[in-house]
Amino acid sequence: MWFLITTKGNNMQTIQIGDSIKFKAPTRNSNKAVWRKVNGFWGDTNMPTVRFEGWSNFAVKIHEIIDVDKG
Repeated sequence: MWFLITTKGNNMQTIQIGDSIKFKAPTRNSNKAVWRKVNGFWGDTNMPTVRFEGWSNFAVKIHEIIDVDKG
């Protein structure tokens, strides 16, 4: 499974399970940029899920993604 997303202006990239994404998501504990490996997608949406701050399926919104590293 993969989805097209927009990062850094109009640069189109795909995200697949196993890729690493750098994102900045404000949470109760922090608001710093982190790298995490994609472990799925939230329902039928294009939001990738990662392990983050104790969650096994933390959904990352597309506008929170800074960079993608193909895994």
